[in-house]
Parts: sequence; C-alpha cells; structure tokens
Amino acid sequence: MVKIALVGTGWQGQGHLATLKELENVHLVGVCDLNEEMLQKATSKFGIKGFNNYVNMLEETKPEGVIICTPPEIRENLVREAAERGIHCFIEKPPARNIDSAKKVVSILEKTGVINSVGFMYRYSPAVEYTKQIIQGKRIALVRSAMLDGLALRPNWPRWFFDKERSGGPVFDQAIHIFDLCRYLLGEVDRVTGYQDNLVVPKADDFTVEDSLTLSMKYKNGILQNHLHSWSYPDVFTQIELYSDELNLTLDLVKGRVSGQVDGEVVFFESNEDPLYRLELEAFIKAISENNPKLILSSYKDSILSLSFAIKAMEALEN
Repeated sequence: MVKIALVGTGWQGQGHLATLKELENVHLVGVCDLNEEMLQKATSKFGIKGFNNYVNMLEETKPEGVIICTPPEIRENLVREAAERGIHCFIEKPPARNIDSAKKVVSILEKTGVINSVGFMYRYSPAVEYTKQIIQGKRIALVRSAMLDGLALRPNWPRWFFDKERSGGPVFDQAIHIFDLCRYLLGEVDRVTGYQDNLVVPKADDFTVEDSLTLSMKYKNGILQNHLHSWSYPDVFTQIELYSDELNLTLDLVKGRVSGQVDGEVVFFESNEDPLYRLELEAFIKAISENNPKLILSSYKDSILSLSFAIKAMEALEN
C-alpha cells in the first residue's frame, strides 16, 4: 500500500480523493485545507483525517506521496516541505503562474530527487498513445484543435473561474491541456497570435475573462495550427485534427476515439478507457511503488514548456 496525502479540497481535490479511494493499493492518510468548511466536507465524505496545517499533516501521517491541488501561486513552499522530507509530489496544472516560480520548484525537485508529476491527464489516454504511434515518421502540415464547453453559461459554477487574475481564464484553466498535448505529439511551438472577445457573456466586475478565443500557432518544425476555445458553447467538444498529404486524422478526446486515414488506409481506434484522472494517478502511485520515474509522462520540468506555451498565448491575446 502506498500512503498518500492531499492538500486542497476544492473541485479537483475532491475528484482526486474519490479516485484514490477506489484504488486498492492506496492508503489515504490525510487531507489538508485552510477552509474549515471545505475540509469538514472532505473528511466526512471520504472518511479521512483532516488537517488545517500542512506541515503537521506531513509530520504526523508520513505519506510517501502528496497530491497538491492548491492555487499555483502558493505551491512552491508546499513542494519544498514535501520534497525535503522525501515525499513524492503530484502537482495539478497549471504548474505555476510564471516561469520564475516554476524554475524554483524545478530546483527543489531536482535537488531532492523525488518523483514528480503534473496533472496533464490527456497524455495517459490510450487514444493519444495510438495517435502518437501512427503519426511517428509521418509528415504533418496543418492542425486544427477545438475545446468548447459552457462554463460561462452555468450560473452555479464557482465565480473564481471567471476572475482572470485568479484562474487565468480559458487559456490557463483548459487550453493549457491542448498546448501540452500538442507539444507531446508535435514538438515545440515558436510563435503564437490570437484574438479574444465576449460576444455571449459580456465582461463585468465578476466576469473578467474572455468567453471565446482563437489562436494561430507556428511550431519550430513548421507545423501550423489553429485553436478555437469557448466557455459559451452549450455542450462539450474537444478534438484535434491533423492534416497533410500523408494523413488526415481526428482525435476526439471526449470519446477516446481516433478516426481517419494514414497513407490511404482507413484507421479507427476507440478505447473503453478508465477516466483519465484515474490513469494519471495510477501511474504516479505505480512510479512510487516501483521507484520508477519513467512511468510519469508529464514531469514538472517538462511541464514548464507547456506553461511557456500558455504564457505566449496569453500575451498574444492581450496584445
């Protein structure tokens, strides 16, 4: 059994707690939050001992790994306290809000040598792995991606999501997943341009994010990409399309499906996959139990490049 603790009992933290409770080789030893009401809800729901002091939790429960689901701007000290005790770290995305903070965390992780993972769950999708294999060695010229849903249309959704200073808006909260996955499949981005607007949900004191945006990217290897993103679409749609003279493929990340043609041959793949959050946590737990960091598909150091991609996108939209 791998002893795991968690800090941050918001929506993402509670989702991870529910997943961890289902894993047979995990012993949840503690959960921490400064918000007493949120902490009480988590301890009651999942039957775990609660703490309002992070260091006390680490000292008392002595976990082998910690899941960090706090806002990114306060993670540096949380990682340091865990890593210096030899506790492995799973860190939710985005890894940080700026590159300087991220580099400080990398320094801590490299100095201590603990296993570390960032929550870019799409890398663990069987459909993504299938796509990565069949495009290997193939020419890709154009990419079209879209991530659409209706967060801005949901009256009960937590309002902090719509405070750009706190959440970063669609780019930092969601699109960074697409940026990370496209890096994983295609390579590193060179330039980004973009436009944003609020044609559905106007900006207000409690809504300072764009509701829709479009980005154009050029990769260092020459691939061109257009990305569409919206929080004002009344459904869920997440796809990446790849095109060239050698292939046309659609990767549907909602359905876990790949379809299209490669070298004139029809290809189709569909997985009855476990939830991706489960797959990424299973990889983290297995990496700890086997002391094998190679099982991690998204290390913190690599995640900085996805953070840099997101920062370029934010700058392009603001300019």
